[in-house]
Amino acid sequence: MAHVANDDWPIGQLVVVPHAWRGDRLWHDMQAEAQDRIGVALRAMYAKTLLQPLSPLLAKLVYQIRTQQETSRHAG
Repeated sequence: MAHVANDDWPIGQLVVVPHAWRGDRLWHDMQAEAQDRIGVALRAMYAKTLLQPLSPLLAKLVYQIRTQQETSRHAG
């Protein structure tokens, strides 16, 4: 019985390939694809985080830092 080759693995499935059946290129491709998926997920998570309002204490700290930077620019 022949095995059908399919490069479109469903997201969330773990694909196990015996070492004897794979070369280094396949392993590298699998790692790169996993890293790309992780990167996409992290960018989406960070984008959502940046849309959240700052807490009052954090907003005050940001204001103090900006004020200090402006003061340093004008004094320098």
